Amino acid sequence: AVLIDSGSNELLFTAANATACKTRNGCAGGTFDVTKSSTFDVVTRGGLSIGFEDSSKKKGDYFTDEVQIGEISVTNARLGIAYEVSDPTGMNTGIMGLGYANNEGSNKSEPYPTFLDALVQSGAIESRLYGIHLNQINSSGSIIFGGIDIAKFQGPMTTLDCLLDGRKTATEHKLKLDKITVNPHDENSEELLLSSGQVPHAVFLDSGNARWFVPEPVYRKILVLAGGRRLTFSGDGLVSNTATLDLHLADLFAPKVAGNSGVAADHNGNPLCTLMVEPSGPGEISAIGDAVMRAGYWVFDLDNGQISVAQANIEASSSDIVKVLKGVDGLSRAVQRHYVGDQVSASGDYMLAIGPNPSFTSSLERRFDDAAATVEMSKASAPWPLIGGLVLFT
Repeated sequence: AVLIDSGSNELLFTAANATACKTRNGCAGGTFDVTKSSTFDVVTRGGLSIGFEDSSKKKGDYFTDEVQIGEISVTNARLGIAYEVSDPTGMNTGIMGLGYANNEGSNKSEPYPTFLDALVQSGAIESRLYGIHLNQINSSGSIIFGGIDIAKFQGPMTTLDCLLDGRKTATEHKLKLDKITVNPHDENSEELLLSSGQVPHAVFLDSGNARWFVPEPVYRKILVLAGGRRLTFSGDGLVSNTATLDLHLADLFAPKVAGNSGVAADHNGNPLCTLMVEPSGPGEISAIGDAVMRAGYWVFDLDNGQISVAQANIEASSSDIVKVLKGVDGLSRAVQRHYVGDQVSASGDYMLAIGPNPSFTSSLERRFDDAAATVEMSKASAPWPLIGGLVLFT
């Protein structure tokens, strides 16, 4: 299993013989046994050394191997295998980073092709684009590489430009957050945050982080208003584009995980919850994790430096998968309902869809043997998006 992480860009696995995995439930997120791969080849011994916002760490080697997803074989991706891991959750799961190539968390000076780059180079998808539907915390979600699932969102989809670095280039999944509004019970709405002046309030979209990090004043207001009904996020994008996302404050709570990866309870046996919001430190950028991202359907378009969002359809029980063609207008054409009939069928062209109800999941399952080609997103015992049965080595 690997964690789907829009905030990093490396495909990392936990070694089956990692020290942490020798303890009970030490690596419940799954491991990779290098001795069972005939094509495993170490390219940089000791080159992997990376830390994450949740204080988890991974150290090990970089290697190459053949990765198969359904009928697609990817051979030119550089991967990481961690022999030293630490994770406050105890899961020690692998990570599928889907960020920009020049944002890898290791100490290398030159960027190398990411797994997403390798999918494009292999011809599996046309461009570096993927759509994520995290779904509710106790349900499975899905990810589509090179396409979107129209059934998983409702209302308009708005495209926003990522904030650029000093070289006027998009290198991270950062957006301008215009304001956050809360609608308390039977009261007028209240603005928790409002951007002003020439300096935008930047937020980092990080599906690999379960929590939502906000400035200290906003955090204190959320604690007071925890009984409110709805939060509304507004972000500015292309010219006059503004995206709005609604979610209930109750959705910011998740089951509290116990030491045995079960759900913690009080002395009466009642399950406990955790508020998935934390204050960001002084000078730190705010980050939107999957506690908030569940409310939307997100399309990350790295080729065009854009992120598109629509309100998630939480009641979706089927899929309507559409391929997104390469180009600046590829997504807008795919979103238009009348264009769906002109799409190349999934059986006639490559597009990778992993989830509970894509219409052509069976083609994936044939290559996974007993592994289920489903995305296991945020079960109660692990409130973050996990993907299972995705990668098979030969």
